[in-house]
Amino acid sequence: PFLTQVVDKMAELKAANTYPMDYTVMECADDTSWAENIRASVEENYDLVLVVGWQGADPLNEVAKQFPTKAQYAIIDTVCDNPQVKSYIFRPQEAAYLIGIIAASVSADAGKPNGPFGGVHANPGQGSFEWRWGYMEGVKSVNPSVKMSNFLFNYTKSYTDAPIAKELALQQAAQGCVFINAASAVADYGTFEAAAEKGFYTSGQDSDMTTPSNPNIITTQVKYTGIVTGMIIDEFFKTGLKPGVVALGLAEGVVGAAYITDDGVNPRNTKVLTDAIVKTARDAAARIKSGSLKLTVPLEKDYVL
Repeated sequence: PFLTQVVDKMAELKAANTYPMDYTVMECADDTSWAENIRASVEENYDLVLVVGWQGADPLNEVAKQFPTKAQYAIIDTVCDNPQVKSYIFRPQEAAYLIGIIAASVSADAGKPNGPFGGVHANPGQGSFEWRWGYMEGVKSVNPSVKMSNFLFNYTKSYTDAPIAKELALQQAAQGCVFINAASAVADYGTFEAAAEKGFYTSGQDSDMTTPSNPNIITTQVKYTGIVTGMIIDEFFKTGLKPGVVALGLAEGVVGAAYITDDGVNPRNTKVLTDAIVKTARDAAARIKSGSLKLTVPLEKDYVL
């Protein structure tokens, strides 16, 4: 969904005749193809090169240095440290905070206010800590007595390995998790399958992953790369891209949680995600949007619950 939202938005803009534009989608199977495709885009005289994903940052930087004025450059989901590039990053900790509120509340309603609270994520390290930190802080806002020992995090080391995600989720379920936060992209389907089998609750990523066929997926931490794509195309045609770094979160409508900041595409599982939980999370979302609740991610090595 992270990638297909971008493609779908480009198709929508083209079909609507919003701007006089043509476009090409280039898929990158490995590191070499990132560099080749970005360079080919410039050499073939594309006016705008939009790169999606952290893997493109280094090759984009190299090409933008070599051809600083031959095209305009943008990248989504990471910072490209180049004065010719506009970088769009997210504040995922804001959405993860809402997921944490849901996790803590659902667990408390099930008689386990102290968890354990699970998480099957893609990668460890500081680069992904904002997801874990926001989730833990959201739990803590409901139950201030939680400790690091109340959380279980495991990593797929892959965005696509659903079987390993399922295996890790089953292990966490066996340790008593009522809620397991899924944050490993396409691999999340393994966690969803485990949730259906073992009865714990979970959340999706990027676009609304709830489905009537699996009521145990009770929300999604959404990230609207399609909205960001629309912003880029609008700025490109209206003023030209102004290089720099833009961070987007709840206030800009770019991240959020299904049924909290968004209505959701399917009926809400109201037996689990109750009106009371939704109200608590929506109140927190309002504070984040207004700036009265600021969520600044620390270094992981310095974080203590």
